[in-house]
Amino acid sequence: MDKKIGKTNIKFGWCWLFIGILEAMWIGLFAFQEDWLGGYTSLARRFLRLSHIAFIALSLTNILYGLYIDSINLPQKAKKTGSYTMIIAAVFMPSLCLLSIVNTLFQSFFFIPAVSFAVAIFIMALGQLKRDQ
Repeated sequence: MDKKIGKTNIKFGWCWLFIGILEAMWIGLFAFQEDWLGGYTSLARRFLRLSHIAFIALSLTNILYGLYIDSINLPQKAKKTGSYTMIIAAVFMPSLCLLSIVNTLFQSFFFIPAVSFAVAIFIMALGQLKRDQ
């Protein structure tokens, strides 16, 4: 029998959440400097805030995903695909936000976490619908 697929998402989620908290602490050191990264409304600073939110939200989403993925009524391959695409979304979204601060070329790759997240959520939703069948 395969090990629990959800454990991967849960472990990843907690580790990623820790990194998100470290980023929040770092942002907090400079948050009250009005001209930091071009000021509060600058694109760079907005990307930094978005990366922080992505770290936290997608970490918690991975933990939740891990708690439920093993209980759905889908083949193991589908569950693994959902698990891995959820992790891909969590890695790429904050990373691309941070990289976009340095070079706007990276903004072209936001489809990677968006599609990954959509696939993972579709798999979970499908599994939840089939759960009672």
